[in-house]
Amino acid sequence: MSSAVTITAPSVKHILLDSLVVIKIVKHVDSELHAGISEVSGDACAGVLTGLVFLDDSRLEITNCFPTVRNEPVIDDDANAAQQYEEQKQQEMLDMLRKFRTMNIDYEIVGFYQSHQFGAGFSHDLVESMFDYQAMGPENVVLIYDPIKTRQGQLSLRAWRLSTAALDLASKNDWRPELVKAAGLTYQNMFEELPIIIKSSYLNNVLMSELALSKSYSSDKYSTRHFDLGSKKSLEKSVRAMMANVDELNKSIQSLTKYTIDKQRHDNMVFSLTQKRQQENESRQARGDPLLPMDDIKRIKAPQLQTRNGLLDELLASFDTNALADFSKTVTSENITKLFIAEAVAEDKVMGTKDRTLSSVSSTR
Repeated sequence: MSSAVTITAPSVKHILLDSLVVIKIVKHVDSELHAGISEVSGDACAGVLTGLVFLDDSRLEITNCFPTVRNEPVIDDDANAAQQYEEQKQQEMLDMLRKFRTMNIDYEIVGFYQSHQFGAGFSHDLVESMFDYQAMGPENVVLIYDPIKTRQGQLSLRAWRLSTAALDLASKNDWRPELVKAAGLTYQNMFEELPIIIKSSYLNNVLMSELALSKSYSSDKYSTRHFDLGSKKSLEKSVRAMMANVDELNKSIQSLTKYTIDKQRHDNMVFSLTQKRQQENESRQARGDPLLPMDDIKRIKAPQLQTRNGLLDELLASFDTNALADFSKTVTSENITKLFIAEAVAEDKVMGTKDRTLSSVSSTR
């Protein structure tokens, strides 16, 4: 991250997302999840978004997208493997944009997309990518796609961007507690979410209406698959991830507490030495002796927070924990509702069976 980047406040307030982009993202992620590529490589499914920015009505229109090259595992130790991968990635991206331009398709880069389970997967690399894209264009965003929630019947696509305060700290690459506190940055205002409006063509709307009115789909209204909970594994996985994040946050709290105590002790010591040096200099000045410098006091090393990226990891862990908690709360409330509905339906069936049995007994008599 460079400190020479000029921070520009974005003007986009909402996103108009083409249905083609939704279909391509879902197909890309599902194909890689089915093939197990994400588990082998360890990387999230990602791609580049293209579109146009309309400043008049503060709208970002995303019209197309394409996947990016995956980092292939290197068999032998090659120091230039990462550089070759970046060069290959940039070359293929430029080739795809050149093809978009030739085919008269919007080729302006407006962000990128990634897939993360439960909508929680914000890491240091993702923050760096968001900073690079927003430094290239202040209106650029990232789309986070949740395949777990989508498979449960609810399309989950959320648009995020770094806030102005987070961009300022990211440009300095300095996440010390003092700077984070001075900027008033928390996990709640570190990212800004933009509302998404999915746009589809008139022909697509007509097709969906015909499918909804078709008789072949009328039996689906009476299907019991809507009562299927089907969230035991996903709920357990989200709770385990939440517990891991909470453990990391507890360790970070201990490190931050130790740093706060050491920093307070250091500040008190520096203040005490400065007062003594000033009093000594006043007495030396009265005697006409040369003054003693303050350089040795200023060179006293201040304590450092024992984390790799300052408070960045703690902010991201808190944000992920909040996302996991929201997912667990949503799934649990939906499952409770389904259980109550299924219980009422089962009671109606039992009462109906008893009524038919009583009526048949009375008729035989």
